Amino acid sequence: MTTPGNRNALGNRSESEQRDWRPTAPVGVLRQRAELVERTRAFFRERGVLEVDTPVLQGGANLDHGVVPMRVTIGSEVRFLPTSPEHPLKRLVASGCGDVWTLAPAFRAGERGQRHAPEFRMLEWYRLGWDDRRLASEVIALLATLTGWSDEHGIITWRDAFRTYAGIDPLTVDDATLIARLGADAVVANHDRRIALDLLLTRDIEPRLGRGRWTVLTDYPADQCAQARIRHAGDGTPVAARFEIYRDGIELANGYHELLDGRALRGRLEQELAARSSDEQLDERFLAAMANGLPDCAGVAVGFDRVVMLALSLPDVGATQAFTWGDA
Repeated sequence: MTTPGNRNALGNRSESEQRDWRPTAPVGVLRQRAELVERTRAFFRERGVLEVDTPVLQGGANLDHGVVPMRVTIGSEVRFLPTSPEHPLKRLVASGCGDVWTLAPAFRAGERGQRHAPEFRMLEWYRLGWDDRRLASEVIALLATLTGWSDEHGIITWRDAFRTYAGIDPLTVDDATLIARLGADAVVANHDRRIALDLLLTRDIEPRLGRGRWTVLTDYPADQCAQARIRHAGDGTPVAARFEIYRDGIELANGYHELLDGRALRGRLEQELAARSSDEQLDERFLAAMANGLPDCAGVAVGFDRVVMLALSLPDVGATQAFTWGDA
């Protein structure tokens, strides 16, 4: 039972302390977000894509380059929070579930800012028999449905984006020129050419993508293939069968024509694991599914909080969440 003294103590707390328990987003925003979720469900229901749930704790880590997963220890067992629901979704596809989608929690250590949060919602789906180009068109159709904007879009290759917006050819530019272009940011790259190009993309190119219409960025370099297959561009250069979609300078989607070779995928992930200093471990159940055989398919992950932010004209992803990381 609360005594009068306890009530007085509560009354003496500062207004900000008393507000700490309250939701981050107002109820009006939460209602609008819920409506966007329902539109998403209707979109996939009309297309015959099965909604599924995926686990929040995994036996192995997602090993996306530059992304740090969170580790959870339960007694003597180690689990990892998913950086995306990619692994369990691909296991479902490999088991014969067909086209599937989910809107699931995702976690990434150290990501905080206007467009980033350590915990967020990832919308991800897989289409059997599709390639990355066909899937990119469906992503734009969904984004147009959720935002109410036109599906007008442009397509540009990763290489042409550097030529157009940075004035360099990323495949032939010499290191000295690249360092000079980065200026003070060159110290962050630490003489790593791939990091230097990533910095230039983030700083000088991405803010100019998706202005007034959606932009599909395609044909990433082969060394940025992640779990996408490799194909050849018109000039014979090997490129990743991968795309990203931007609006107003914000990356919203990352999709692949999925690699089917389980042995090659294991090699890529082992190489990524070896380059890390942390104690992550391979997701062996996922790799067993890939070794058993993944059907020809394309998959995409969409940052749902970012879509809500744009659709509702909110200032940051935190304003779309009932409780942000710092308020949970």
